Amino acid sequence: MLKILSGFLSPFLACLAALLLVSCGGVDNTGPVKASFVPADGQVNLTTATPTNVNAYAAARFLEQASWGPTPAAVAEVQRLGMEGWIDAQLKKPATVLNAPNYVIDFDDQNQAQSNLAFGWLFLRIYDLAFGGEDQLRQRMAWAIYNFIPIGNTQSYGRVQYFNTLQKYSTGKYIDLLREVTLSPVMGAFLNNDQNIASSPNENYAREIMQLFSVGLSLLNQDGTIKRTAAGAPIETYSQADVIAATKALSGWNMVYEANLPQTNWANFGKRMIPRPYDQSHDSTEKKVLSKTIPAGQNITADLDSFLTILTQHPNNAPFVVRRLIQSFVSSDPSTEYMTRMSKVFTDSQGDLSKVIKAILLDPEARMADDPTKQSAKAGKIKEPVLYYTNLMRGLGCTTSVKSSYSPTQPFMPNGQRAYEAPNVFGFFPPNHKAPESLTPAPEQKLLTSAEIRDRAQNLSWDVSKVYKNFEEAGCEFKLFTSAVETSNLALVNLVSERFFKGAMPAPIRLGALNLLNNEMSSFSSIDKVTNLLQVVLSTPTFGVVK
Repeated sequence: MLKILSGFLSPFLACLAALLLVSCGGVDNTGPVKASFVPADGQVNLTTATPTNVNAYAAARFLEQASWGPTPAAVAEVQRLGMEGWIDAQLKKPATVLNAPNYVIDFDDQNQAQSNLAFGWLFLRIYDLAFGGEDQLRQRMAWAIYNFIPIGNTQSYGRVQYFNTLQKYSTGKYIDLLREVTLSPVMGAFLNNDQNIASSPNENYAREIMQLFSVGLSLLNQDGTIKRTAAGAPIETYSQADVIAATKALSGWNMVYEANLPQTNWANFGKRMIPRPYDQSHDSTEKKVLSKTIPAGQNITADLDSFLTILTQHPNNAPFVVRRLIQSFVSSDPSTEYMTRMSKVFTDSQGDLSKVIKAILLDPEARMADDPTKQSAKAGKIKEPVLYYTNLMRGLGCTTSVKSSYSPTQPFMPNGQRAYEAPNVFGFFPPNHKAPESLTPAPEQKLLTSAEIRDRAQNLSWDVSKVYKNFEEAGCEFKLFTSAVETSNLALVNLVSERFFKGAMPAPIRLGALNLLNNEMSSFSSIDKVTNLLQVVLSTPTFGVVK
């Protein structure tokens, strides 16, 4: 297998050094890829739906952006409803939330087996929803928000409740989302606002809500560019005096402590924080934050509302938030024009995230490459490990999470990025991360380590060979793929093209896949042909980038 990968993937690894976002040698330098509605020889013939005139290529590409990955049923739904209709239908779906069993809430965290069971339950349920859940857009919104408003390592039940918070508020007003995040006991414990009282202030949360969750360090134009002094230095958004005033405005909140809470639910994670019972906990003096005044004498709730209003009405809030959403759904390096349009939607709607994400997904810059002859070298985003993995599993037809070959309490999942388990307050990657040498904005590229590439090239065949039944129990359609290769190698390549390349597998990858099947893999069993071929072709930039 290593010999196969070495020959096939050397162009791919060279492309990674140049970021993956532009066309590279070994992918297809001969010209633009033809759309699936103009099939190449031997390609799957994908039809156009008459009610909306959305062809299957465009529908699949749209779903790469707006969902956890295209499936035949989802493609058909987008063709039936149209992209705008699909978004509207998604936004009407109720938020899916998780109800944790008692063994996730109360367990002995010094017992490794009990800990694995508790934390594994959350991972299994998250991927159950990603593969088979109906509220795909809301889940992707929650994930996008988590990537810049994360929590660190906390107890399993705390993660469940934070997931539920993001699910409930990810498509509402941004001010409401920030309020719920602020009053989340998970966030209170993570960034210490539960320790922030008037007589003993703790600045941690006040600093991070401004820097990372709302307005950022530097003043921004509405197109996302940084405002600078005459000497070219960035103009700071806030000062230490603003941090001190914000800390006062946020003082006095605490957990809902109750008798006999288990150690693994010490903060009562399922209940919002409440004001401390004694008056002097909250600083009720006048505060000035970002040049706005919060009057003296307000109660703790009024001060919180005043502070959040200042943040969400600040000119930075719109470009700060929309850039992160565009990067998560559409493009790592959106144009200034795209940014300006989306900032206006955010401001005009008073931070209505449902209107913002609809505008982001339907914008001409997002939809331009629905015709693959109009590709832009600048457009697109790398699939971070979680998105790569969900695209893979939904393409295989899996409807629930697959249990790992290593432990039945854990799912088969990417090692390089564990869902809802950010390493620190900065999340999995900074929004301004640039690929080495090219200096092209590419946040997710930070996770494309050699270990991640190795895992993509070997983990599927490893787990399938160990516990094939786990994939069957999860609804994965391997029999469809093995039946295809038993019909002919070309039939398998056509099916892989349809499921993973929007019906338009580039000619060099198609030729390489057929060569592998006809030669190096000719003696493999049907299932080994399927898994090994997938590992090779899905390790190419064509699949690894939402383009």
